Amino acid sequence: MSRKALTSTDHIYAILDFARIHPTFEKSHFTVLKLIDEKDLKDLSHKEILLLKKTYQYTQKIIKINKVLVTISQKDPNEITIIEKDILDYCYRKEVIPPVIENYRLAEKMLENYMSNLPPDMKINIHQNILATDNDLEKKQKVKDKKMKDHKKFFIGATFLSFFNLYGIDDDPLEILFEMVKLHLMHDYFGKDLLSHAEINEFNISDIGREFNNKKNSILINPNNPFQIYNE
Repeated sequence: MSRKALTSTDHIYAILDFARIHPTFEKSHFTVLKLIDEKDLKDLSHKEILLLKKTYQYTQKIIKINKVLVTISQKDPNEITIIEKDILDYCYRKEVIPPVIENYRLAEKMLENYMSNLPPDMKINIHQNILATDNDLEKKQKVKDKKMKDHKKFFIGATFLSFFNLYGIDDDPLEILFEMVKLHLMHDYFGKDLLSHAEINEFNISDIGREFNNKKNSILINPNNPFQIYNE
């Protein structure tokens, strides 16, 4: 007896059921859920119907993966294999079983290899290659972090010196930096302003105060500002 093909309606119901049980799915597949919410089935294009089918297949894969994860996690620690231990380490990170593990791409690859019908030796080789990929990703992340750190250092230095150019200051920038840090530490130590609120307000509305604020705002919205980029 042949198996009845699922309709797009079946796919939609299954996707919505999955989304209700797995909260993170809403963020990772917002476009699909929005499509289901805003369009009637009769208005869906062929491409959109294929997207629903692909999303349904993804949810079924995650359900299968989570079942395997539960099975592995319930095994006797003395009987667990090296591959199974790595899978748990990459999936859990000392957390509960993730509802959706697209943020654990390497773990997903490990699981797909683990669930395959390949010979054990081949599974081990593939697993080792996946771990090697993780090492490469870690190295790339370290390089990326260093570039960001260097970018911040350069941006702070350039920003600091740009104020000297704006006001025509010829004093030693390093000595001024020391004084600025000292004033900040003193303010933090005593927990009070060095100037009265009236004096601060007077400065803010003065020509030099407005000029300073304009300069500050232009720096904050500078597209090359790594602090702004980092926070996005």
